[in-house]
This record gives sequence, C-alpha cells and structure tokens, in this order.
Amino acid sequence: MEMIARITIRGAKSWVGTMDGKSLDTGKVYADVELRGEDAKGCCTQELKCENSGVVKSIINNPFPFLAEVTMIETSNGKDGGDQKVITGIKPLQRVVEDKPKQAA
Repeated sequence: MEMIARITIRGAKSWVGTMDGKSLDTGKVYADVELRGEDAKGCCTQELKCENSGVVKSIINNPFPFLAEVTMIETSNGKDGGDQKVITGIKPLQRVVEDKPKQAA
C-alpha cells in the first residue's frame, strides 16, 4: 500500500558499501512522532527506513529540521509485528524554525 504523509524530518543518513560480501545501499531519516499514553507528553524521534541512499541524497543539503511530504509504502509478512514502512520519496515543504530557549539574565 502506498501512502503520503507530512512529517518533520530532523536528520538523515545514508550508506553505500559492501558488508560481509553483500552490496548495500541504505538510507534513513529521523522524524518527529507524538508520544502516546497516559503518562506521556510531547514527541520523540523515530528512525524511518528509506528505499535507498538516493532518497536521502535528494534532501541532505536542506537545512534541518524541515516539514516534508513523504511517499512511503507499507508491507507486511502477514504476521504480528511484520509490518514495515519504507520511504520512497521526500518533497521538502518548509523549514521548521524552533524557538530558542531564553537565557537567564
């Protein structure tokens, strides 16, 4: 299933190389997700897998953090906990400007 979502991306990394004789081309982004639960408030950062390093390379020169529209596919192996979301495209929308903490005088 393909879906489109708007997320705040805080960071990204990619890697292309060989490990244990296997060629790898990977990318990950780190996005804000809301905490849930009775004793939770705010957000944390979650790692999201990208289709390949090219997805990350397309946004790596943007100022972070930024709001983006991402296209992702969700797959499942048919078992509990076997769901996986993979980002296939990222379209930057706007930079997220955060308030700086006020310093005591």
